[in-house]
Amino acid sequence: MSRVLIVDDDVPLCELLEAVLQEEGYTVSSVHCGESALQYMEKTPVDLVLLDVMLPNLNGMQVARRICQRFATPILMLTALNDENSMLDGYQAGADQYIGKPFNVPELLMRIKAILRRVGLERQRQAMCCTVQSISDQLNSLPLTGTEAELLCYLVKNQGVVISKAELQTEVLKKELSPFDRNLDMHISNIRRK
Repeated sequence: MSRVLIVDDDVPLCELLEAVLQEEGYTVSSVHCGESALQYMEKTPVDLVLLDVMLPNLNGMQVARRICQRFATPILMLTALNDENSMLDGYQAGADQYIGKPFNVPELLMRIKAILRRVGLERQRQAMCCTVQSISDQLNSLPLTGTEAELLCYLVKNQGVVISKAELQTEVLKKELSPFDRNLDMHISNIRRK
């Protein structure tokens, strides 16, 4: 499950948030100052930071800027500073969401889920791009004909999708499938042997 770091100097609030988030299935840790948050994140990757603005020493805005410089971790700011300028400063510092205290717990949970869903989709897309690039590099090292390479690329791009023989014939070989056409079978057989 997703790992959430709470950064707030209000210890009772941290304990309450930890209990609520753990009940939702999140792995939760909390620290009570900005320096501790940065040190924690150096050692332990987190999926989301819940960050208060009013912290001792480094304030939340400074912490958010440093997190954005070092990590690709989304930030949800929880703060008593509800005015528009503070909110704009928070977004400018790198916050993905900004919620004023006191806050509604169901709303907080929905925002957390939305951020983590978006981040998860981004990571899947990046992983898929890396996979396609890696496969493309591997394909270049195989002695495939142009048609075989095109056929294999089409199959990789549609990974997890059932593709009919007729669709492969039309999309890759650019001709309709006839009852006795074994051209596609021959190309697949050649790819398997290589």
